[in-house]
Amino acid sequence: MKIKYLHIILVVSGLFLSGLTLASSKIDTIYFQSGDRITAEVKSLENNQLKLSTSDGGTINVEWNKIDSVKILNNMRIVLEEGRILYGKILPGNERGQCYIWSSSGDPLLLDLVHIVSLSPLKDRFLNRLDGSLSTGFSYTKASRLLQMNFDASIEYQAEKNSIELFYNGVFTKDTIGASQNQNGGTSLYRLLPKNWFLVSQVLLESNSELELDLRTTLAFGGGNRLVNTNFTLFNTAAGLQATRENSSEDVQNNLEAFVASRYKVFIYDDPEVSIDISAQVIPSLSTLGRVRTNINSSVNWEIFNDFYLKWSFYFNSDSQPLSETAEKFDWGITLLGIEYKL
Repeated sequence: MKIKYLHIILVVSGLFLSGLTLASSKIDTIYFQSGDRITAEVKSLENNQLKLSTSDGGTINVEWNKIDSVKILNNMRIVLEEGRILYGKILPGNERGQCYIWSSSGDPLLLDLVHIVSLSPLKDRFLNRLDGSLSTGFSYTKASRLLQMNFDASIEYQAEKNSIELFYNGVFTKDTIGASQNQNGGTSLYRLLPKNWFLVSQVLLESNSELELDLRTTLAFGGGNRLVNTNFTLFNTAAGLQATRENSSEDVQNNLEAFVASRYKVFIYDDPEVSIDISAQVIPSLSTLGRVRTNINSSVNWEIFNDFYLKWSFYFNSDSQPLSETAEKFDWGITLLGIEYKL
């Protein structure tokens, strides 16, 4: 009988301690400019959106620039606008809109909240470090009987100083003449360095029927800098080298190329939320002099309700010397209506 009672006590104690453990993560307090406050667990801060896990199990997003002060007692990975990375807790500062960062690197650092551009828990579950998106769209022109569909997917894992992204983009077109496709995907690994510098390595696969490219396999390595890195704007540039192997119906070719790339993103958080993303890449060949390839992609996302967006996108690809003499030298497409869901 005593053993039975002891077993019950141990089970109840375990449940009680588990409850304390679960509750202990909800120890972050967010103070708003309106005077309201909420106690929750900070899950992330990206693009001016602070994601919070509340005690009832729900997740909410609040705009970082509308917060008066914070008290974040869970250990965080903190990225500053200048590119510095700190690890520690965040406490309210002397004035509204300020905070103290308590880290192991030295004395508490006093700064404005707006200078913090990214937050992520140090001891968090694997799934909570994942971010991603799924989108699809189509357009149809009756006069030419042109039907175009696209599908995009990406997922990113964020570690302390590294991030890895898997992605796929596909555009499929059908008209009275036939069908064509433009597909690319792969993985990118980023290593964050001080002062907004970063290293990047990529493995890419591409196929484009308009350019008569059956498959291009690319291994790239380079570095770059986030020239602008705020809660509302991101502008970075990168350069490096890449090796490619191209296959078409007429030829197989190995190439050594350079690349110069840039990306510009703007986040507008007035209701509704809107984001604009533009990227461009110029790729001159080092093994075939005079050959230059370009890739341009742009998109506009308009939030219709939580985590769902209307999306408009445009792409342009060109190759001054494609492998096939009969191939087109450029390809482009527009998605007039798309829907995106952010994981």
